[in-house]
Amino acid sequence: MERGEYGYLDYRHRHLRMMSLICIAAVAACLIIGFAIWHTRKNAMMIPAVLLVLPAANYVVSYLAVFVYHTAPKQQHEALLSYEQAGMLLSDLIIVDEKQHRSGLDFVVIYKNAAVGYQSRQKDSKDAVEITINDVLKRRGLPMRIRVYRDWDEFLQRLGDVEPKIEEEAERRIRIARDAIVGVSM
Repeated sequence: MERGEYGYLDYRHRHLRMMSLICIAAVAACLIIGFAIWHTRKNAMMIPAVLLVLPAANYVVSYLAVFVYHTAPKQQHEALLSYEQAGMLLSDLIIVDEKQHRSGLDFVVIYKNAAVGYQSRQKDSKDAVEITINDVLKRRGLPMRIRVYRDWDEFLQRLGDVEPKIEEEAERRIRIARDAIVGVSM
């Protein structure tokens, strides 16, 4: 599963949690085996235990960074399936701005000359997401902007004007915009 696909955040949670537990279990196993064999903390098994602490900590920190973000409800995704089938939908994004602040973005629909986003988490900064994405779109030479909504009905109403199909001349632009937005997410 890749960034921008629906269900990515739940997949990422499971993966990071599993890898964290495996690394922590490996450290604990090395420590226990070494102490059981040599009856002292100064033994040969301390070397792999110490070397495994850094990857374990890296997985734990990564897990904690995405812990508060979750995949949007299935009903909301089903309402946007036609956009996904047309290649216009991105889901489950955590946008990272230049100051390394993270903000969740549930859905983004990219069309011919703009993008529309939906953000359900009220604690995240809607303005920071818009500024970050608009900046990266501008740097990529795309004359389009994103508008982020927090109200689901208002978001759907805005999408009412958007045809869920890609015109040939807009296909390249939409692909570049998708890559740019996924590029600023974790």
